[in-house]
Amino acid sequence: MIQPLPNSAIYGEVASWWGAVEVCLPSHKTSGPATFSPGGGETINREWNEWVSRVFVPRLRSSLPVLQSAVAGQDWECLLEADALLGAALPEPLGQRSLTVGRRALLDFIPPQGAKTLGRLTQAAKENDSVGHLATVFAVRAQVFHLPGVQLNGALLLAEGVLGASSVGVTLSADHVVEMLAYGMEAAAGEPSLHFAVL
Repeated sequence: MIQPLPNSAIYGEVASWWGAVEVCLPSHKTSGPATFSPGGGETINREWNEWVSRVFVPRLRSSLPVLQSAVAGQDWECLLEADALLGAALPEPLGQRSLTVGRRALLDFIPPQGAKTLGRLTQAAKENDSVGHLATVFAVRAQVFHLPGVQLNGALLLAEGVLGASSVGVTLSADHVVEMLAYGMEAAAGEPSLHFAVL
């Protein structure tokens, strides 16, 4: 998935985010791409820039605080509503891929004992095939495992990039991952660099 990371602060942070991906998306090795699905390795940088500005920032990143707040407040109706709104905001086929990857993480794994919201979301996904977008699963599992919001944002961004790259046969180098994440996090913070171009 990712080539080994050198031992430095920024790479250590990315490694920490990858740990969060493994917690939030236990099916990452077999899930396939979610909303970032590049056409090929030669276009991955351009398509990443477009995806960050058109999908991640306005749809996924903007949904995460609502999802996190609903989970933290154990507001079940708000959580389901936010999941549905996210689905409506994602153009097809992105919405369906988000559901496919998210639902696989829900339905293929037994929730930890005592993780009531995750258990309820899993049951809702069993009963309704439009429940369980990837960002929703990340928000719920992040709450269960006490991951901070910044780590959740980075982990979702990282998962999308790595899964998308893997789907076109690209194993990202550590430097490439850092560049992709830096661009995505800067854009999410409202301070995007012009573009990045690694390779």
